Amino acid sequence: MSANAGVGRNFAQLVAEARAALLAGDGVTLRRRLNERRFVRAVLTAWINDVSLARSTLSPETVRLLTAGGATSRLATVQAATLFFTHFDQLDTWHDGLFGAVRDLVRGAVGAQRAGHVSTIIETIHRHDSFLLEQTGPLQLAQHLLTTGEDISSWFRANHLTAHADSRFGRTARDAYYLTLIERANAENGNHDFLRAVTSDVLSRQRTESTEEDRLYFGHQVLRALTAKTTRNPSSDWLTAVLEIGGDPRARQAQRWKTWWSQVPAENLERTVRWMRGLDLRRFLEGVESYALGKDDDAMLRMLERRKRLLLGLYEQDRVNDVRLILGDHIRTDIRHRTSSPLHDAARLRDASMADTAVVYVDCGDFWLVEGSHSFKLQVYTGGAVEGLTDRGVTRFSGADLRTTIPSRNAEIYGGRSLLIVAHRGLEWLFKFLDFLVYHGITVDERGLMTANDYAELQRRRANEGRWTWG
Repeated sequence: MSANAGVGRNFAQLVAEARAALLAGDGVTLRRRLNERRFVRAVLTAWINDVSLARSTLSPETVRLLTAGGATSRLATVQAATLFFTHFDQLDTWHDGLFGAVRDLVRGAVGAQRAGHVSTIIETIHRHDSFLLEQTGPLQLAQHLLTTGEDISSWFRANHLTAHADSRFGRTARDAYYLTLIERANAENGNHDFLRAVTSDVLSRQRTESTEEDRLYFGHQVLRALTAKTTRNPSSDWLTAVLEIGGDPRARQAQRWKTWWSQVPAENLERTVRWMRGLDLRRFLEGVESYALGKDDDAMLRMLERRKRLLLGLYEQDRVNDVRLILGDHIRTDIRHRTSSPLHDAARLRDASMADTAVVYVDCGDFWLVEGSHSFKLQVYTGGAVEGLTDRGVTRFSGADLRTTIPSRNAEIYGGRSLLIVAHRGLEWLFKFLDFLVYHGITVDERGLMTANDYAELQRRRANEGRWTWG
């Protein structure tokens, strides 16, 4: 049933009279005429059609006049519900106690109506009073729907509320549903398809809405909820939603960062930056794996397994402070095609002969790694952050920069014994890397960086040969 149904002849004139009485604050006229059903509908129509009029004249006192008039017909009940849902959580910001006054008007009007032969919004309010007429209703509804497995859009359709989906009530209910869904979801596993709808809603509303009084968009609440998860390894869909809403959390100079990430708690921001490090490590490893599979290179795949355990093991041990990808053009394109999350911060490896090569720079705080695919040797630095790779303003590198210029420059600055360069052969490269760290007094959980068999072999060799195999 439409809120404007049954207006009859000359109703526009009646609405004009209602507007005039409201604007003039003519309580005498309102008290006298609010026992007329058509005039009640005219007052409600005036408020529904003019937000400014509603904001300035809709008060608990005026609403009580409507209630006292006792002339709320079935049509007026639908209108009163429409008025309530349209402004919902904003009512108390207009006048203290206004939410409760309009809610009581609707509740009383609904209770006075006989059950109809056809189910309408009136019957819906009868059945779901606590969901629809209380300030905590949207959250209660969200929790109920997640318990029953129902979708909020389907529930609105089934309960004759589709017309109110974009009202303040509709949006508040949808927001509560999405945020509760995120809160209850496992960020690592499970079906995260719902995040596409959430992200779409966030982005469309950010383009068309202004911020709330706290200067936040709904997207800020979503971003905070997504990044509140304490996992180290959120799913690809989870990370995609984070990046599509907020962009890269490491890009502090970008306007997008100032819009979104500046409003996220520092703990959440730090966690998300850590997620980006893990994402970049996995992109590097997946890029190398894809290349090896494409070439049917079993030796590279076997070697990659040890690199994967090393890099992801360091990440799990919270040793990774920063990660930077440097990609050849072909492997960059391949990664873009295979992943749903965008490449925000990857530098370019400009040599045409290295188009299939991926290189990753890993800052572990007291040591630094430069690791690459193909025949690229592992570089381990202990003197300080690698000069030439820490400046993200430098976005293009040559193979000679990475293999010769940067290692030589850092050896000059920190001394030759602060640098290890080792080829990936069997287990030797891994054992030399670990002994190099031991020599420099750097402790890691070695067992967590390799398989049980490799760790046993490391212990056997050390027992027989001692350390310092890197020299």
